[in-house]
Amino acid sequence: MKICEVLTALLLVVPFSFALDILLPLYLYPSDGATAWSDILSTIASHSAVQFIVVVNPNSGPGTSSYPTDQNIISGISKMNSYPNVHTVGYVLTGHGSRNTTTVKADVDVYASWASYSDANIAIGGIYFDEVSSETTQVNYDYYNTTATYARSKIPGGQVVFNPGYRAPEQLFEFCDTMVEFEDTLAVFQNQSILQQIPDAYKRQSAVQILNTTEGTDVGSLISAMKGLKAVYFGEDDQYKVWNKDLLQAMADAV
Repeated sequence: MKICEVLTALLLVVPFSFALDILLPLYLYPSDGATAWSDILSTIASHSAVQFIVVVNPNSGPGTSSYPTDQNIISGISKMNSYPNVHTVGYVLTGHGSRNTTTVKADVDVYASWASYSDANIAIGGIYFDEVSSETTQVNYDYYNTTATYARSKIPGGQVVFNPGYRAPEQLFEFCDTMVEFEDTLAVFQNQSILQQIPDAYKRQSAVQILNTTEGTDVGSLISAMKGLKAVYFGEDDQYKVWNKDLLQAMADAV
């Protein structure tokens, strides 16, 4: 048997395991020159083989000025961007498809403009669209196709993340790189067969954001069951503003 035939046979019988990314909705204000982010930054630095998708959200979006006016925000984002295993994406609200696309595009424009800021590297590498509607209508599909396409045109090579927070129709997967298929508490996650509901064809695009993770939770075992997904997040609160260093370390160790 030829070598290429052997390799082909092995690929058919040996499952390939992809590493999970960590998706961090970082809504904690980076006070005191981003010292409030120190535990997060140190975890990122000590886990260089782990990819972090970090969602930055200065003001329920980027604000209206071309560049951030808050030096703490500038310092925090530039520190994040200094790590090669970090991919920063900007938060944009869609209001379940009710927010005018012109307004959504304006937010994307602001984030895109940060790449030209000369005093620090605050370039954003994609957009995190929140409150994504899961309606199975052509109007809804057109809305998210339009906004995602616009984001890619303004941030070439950037990632597009959709967050409906629950099972999305398959057609929406065509427009994004990552889909948050679950955003709720640990208790709800443990009482539902969330992972089994995600079609195999879309698992490598799917992420889960698990909130209110209780102390003593065996995060490692839970993450082991999630292998094959795109990204995962476990948080101590439900606002993405409380960070438990031990929990973050456990996530990074397990993925």
